[in-house]
Amino acid sequence: MRGVERALAAWQSRPPEGRPIILMDFDGTLAEFNVDPAAVTLPPPRQILVQTLSQRADLSAGIVSGRRISDLRERVPSSSSMFFAGLHGLEIEGPGIRFAHAAAAIAAPAVSLLAKDLRRAVRPLPGVFVEDKTYSVVLHVRGASKADRLHATTRFNALAAPFLSEGTLRLLPGDHILELLPNVDWTKGDAVRTIMRHVEDETRETVWPVYIGDDATDEDAFEEIGNSGLTIAVGRRPAGAAFQVDGPPAVECFLKSILATE
Repeated sequence: MRGVERALAAWQSRPPEGRPIILMDFDGTLAEFNVDPAAVTLPPPRQILVQTLSQRADLSAGIVSGRRISDLRERVPSSSSMFFAGLHGLEIEGPGIRFAHAAAAIAAPAVSLLAKDLRRAVRPLPGVFVEDKTYSVVLHVRGASKADRLHATTRFNALAAPFLSEGTLRLLPGDHILELLPNVDWTKGDAVRTIMRHVEDETRETVWPVYIGDDATDEDAFEEIGNSGLTIAVGRRPAGAAFQVDGPPAVECFLKSILATE
């Protein structure tokens, strides 16, 4: 837990005038991975932690995820003061803000067509499945054999190629997943910046951001915050954070610790 201790020391030495805003990824950060994303649950102690964070008047908190916001709300108990950014930031909701990037709706017909073709292509492959998020489509191969993973990836690339070449969609690779999103220059970093600016406008306070994430998609959020706050990588995949902790239990320990020190 040395990583937690170091991150906690950075938290305790933060500028006294900054309003903390704690933003986190969900899968692999707050909750453990599961072969089936629909089976992922947040353990009760972490549910209580998130609820407590969301109810604090002296800080702001939120989840920034590749999941849809509707999906996150079903898994994360929180108050109305919690921020949610879904689809890697293409949709944002929270107190006083409701945002949906226009590119999402434009890409929806292409996503729907591609999702149907992908399902047919990978149906015979055990441990492979397709997740249709309406505005993005994801190929999951975590539970597949190496051979089936290769077969599924090959079929995915072939079917995605026309949409990628015409610029309708863009590819976002992750841990045992391949995701196709609307081809727009908008990332988790943009979502973090949008939420931070909104909180500053609403509270008339300068924010001091904390971002915790486990995936390559979180690198944009780490870059957005830079040295102006606290960045924590969960596991060893992200390389752009100032601190590193081992997994969701360590994140739970960190959140408990910062609440205990306030």
